Amino acid sequence: MTTYETSSGSAAPELPPTPDHAPKLKARRLRIPKVGGVNAARFVLGTVLAVLLALTWAGNNPAENAAGGPSDWKSQLSAASLKNELYNGDTKGAPQQSVVNGWYANDIASIEGSQNSYIAASSARNGTLLMLIGIGFAGELVIRGLEGARLIGTKPRPFQRLEGIR
Repeated sequence: MTTYETSSGSAAPELPPTPDHAPKLKARRLRIPKVGGVNAARFVLGTVLAVLLALTWAGNNPAENAAGGPSDWKSQLSAASLKNELYNGDTKGAPQQSVVNGWYANDIASIEGSQNSYIAASSARNGTLLMLIGIGFAGELVIRGLEGARLIGTKPRPFQRLEGIR
């Protein structure tokens, strides 16, 4: 082992030399994988579909339509039921009872209309999301077909003549 001497006591000591058996450090380069035509096409397809899926999910929220959402329906139904009970207490005979029942049916019909519009908006959003997923699968199949036909991704092979076929 080698020894070293310091020049003066007030100066900072120098670093000792590295031993002979220490491994040499090698400089490493950061390798970035090459993005070929196939991977680039998949990346573009995936990015476009992800953006469209996010926009569809956020833009077609059925709870934001004018009809309201499921949290509103419970309070609307209880208000209609309470109003029906109050009006039923003031009725004096069958004709008034039928009028109150008609009012209650109108209140319930408006709530059912809001539920139907919510379901329609939800179905439209689900259909759009399903269509975008189908486009993603179709796009992947097209990319695989083009890759198999060697139209994208790799260099085409030169024409090879088959032996034995004349």
